[in-house]
Amino acid sequence: MSILIVNCNHWIGFHIINTLLEHDFKVDGIINPSLQDDLLMFFGRNSDFQMVNNNKREYSTCVIIGDNPNVEEFKAKNKWLLPMNGIQKLEGTDLTTIHTPILFGEWMPMNENGIYHNNKFIPFDSEEFKNDSLSIHSFTPVLLQLIQTSGQKNELFVHARQEREKNTEKNGIYIRESESKWKYVADLKKHYKRHGKFY
Repeated sequence: MSILIVNCNHWIGFHIINTLLEHDFKVDGIINPSLQDDLLMFFGRNSDFQMVNNNKREYSTCVIIGDNPNVEEFKAKNKWLLPMNGIQKLEGTDLTTIHTPILFGEWMPMNENGIYHNNKFIPFDSEEFKNDSLSIHSFTPVLLQLIQTSGQKNELFVHARQEREKNTEKNGIYIRESESKWKYVADLKKHYKRHGKFY
């Protein structure tokens, strides 16, 4: 399976690519020039990953992180959009939009007390973080399963497992985190302390 990740220098793109490479996929990446490219050096040398400058090749799967008005120009049998900034599904496109709770993980905008999501600061001890956040490490294995299946839907809604009774979306996916949320937060804080200059 050939996979293209658009906006691969976004912190979520970084985690998706690492998950794909760990499972022996060949991955191409297109950067977003408006984002910093510090993360690119953390991919290391990997013969299964390369940067590309254009979208001429056809792929099995394309994952687009964030807003991209030109989704139609990417050639892929299956296209997936992870919207940022609250964008809703794009009408008339051949992609599946995956709506997620607040994802958090290494390299995202943050400080020692909380994270920044859609330009809003969310403290770790807030109800919003406690009730509506999910570690990127719990999300990427689910995304990997999704992109290997056929029968896409127009929209999917991802929730933490404890939200199951509150939501009734027909296309809901409920994820049980493999570790405690607070274990992920502790690891994230350690990472931030160690690599703060790159945040």
